[in-house]
Amino acid sequence: MDPAEIPLRDIHLPDPIGWWPLAPGWWILIGLIVLTVAVSLIVWSWRKRRLVRRTALSELATIEIDYREHRDNHRLARDLSKLARRTALALEPERVSAAETGSDWSNRLDELNKTGETSELIKTALSRAPYRPAESFDGDALLNAFRPWLASLRLPNRRTND
Repeated sequence: MDPAEIPLRDIHLPDPIGWWPLAPGWWILIGLIVLTVAVSLIVWSWRKRRLVRRTALSELATIEIDYREHRDNHRLARDLSKLARRTALALEPERVSAAETGSDWSNRLDELNKTGETSELIKTALSRAPYRPAESFDGDALLNAFRPWLASLRLPNRRTND
């Protein structure tokens, strides 16, 4: 046989391996990265929403320690009123809660609470007592009523622009 007459073809190499589709290990890695980012965003959002409440409760603890030293009801009412107004502003910055007075402020206190009800002691102490040094109330009872009210704040919606 003549080698020129043999029907042989030249050696053909396979096509080069492409980058797509990815190997299963790469899909697992991408899935883990996406999952990690999603969980991180959820945790960050959850913590951010609760930051106002945590900050307010820690400030309340400071006010409570301060009250145990001075036992001045007027000063306690003034401090709690400031805390409630700052908290209202932090929860809804677009609303001018800190400027509300009288029945508007009392209604706002109800709106801030999840239950929609605020005790009369808190309403009186936060709306009248800071401006009337002679106003009498039980400071310990006010602190005992204020802590659960503050702990049950209505958190802002998840929609945030920042």
